[in-house]
Amino acid sequence: MPLKDRRSEYSWQETAITNVLLIPERNNYSLDEDIVLSYSFRLKGGLREAFRPDVWTIAWEDYDKFIRLHYYVELRERTVFGSRKVAETGKRVRKATFYWSRDPDLPYRIWTMIVPEDGGAPIIPTGVDDAKSRMFDFEGKFRISSSVLGRGNHKLYIDARVKWFRRSFIEKGSVESKSKFAEIIVS
Repeated sequence: MPLKDRRSEYSWQETAITNVLLIPERNNYSLDEDIVLSYSFRLKGGLREAFRPDVWTIAWEDYDKFIRLHYYVELRERTVFGSRKVAETGKRVRKATFYWSRDPDLPYRIWTMIVPEDGGAPIIPTGVDDAKSRMFDFEGKFRISSSVLGRGNHKLYIDARVKWFRRSFIEKGSVESKSKFAEIIVS
């Protein structure tokens, strides 16, 4: 049975990546140390706005019971000739499924569980804001050898990309954004 097309009933804002940060553990490293960089970013706009219980209920009734995000993060170095890729996360998948909850502590009949990309146990959010945060806020770390960069000053940044597929409540799409430069000195 095909999905009911309800996308025309909704008018969501455009989805965008915001708050893209790359933060080094420290700024100076010797050539034999590992460089540790933390990254984070958030999805804002239509996709985040559409992730709420009334939409989950309608989607569940239309047999549209999940949403999946594919995301990629590349650590890049700015060079004289442009940029070069230093490291990447590869394709990561984050998924949320909608289910009929019989838990009396949850405020809605249809609820969501977040399936983490590392293959761990599904997470049942405690509230709508918690569900949005767990689905659309991203964090991670890069650990690279400083010998990969070599001696000198290096300007690093991340290139974050997220894509999703068509569901009964939203069109497919993709967004991309870059962080500001983080300067690292390898001596």
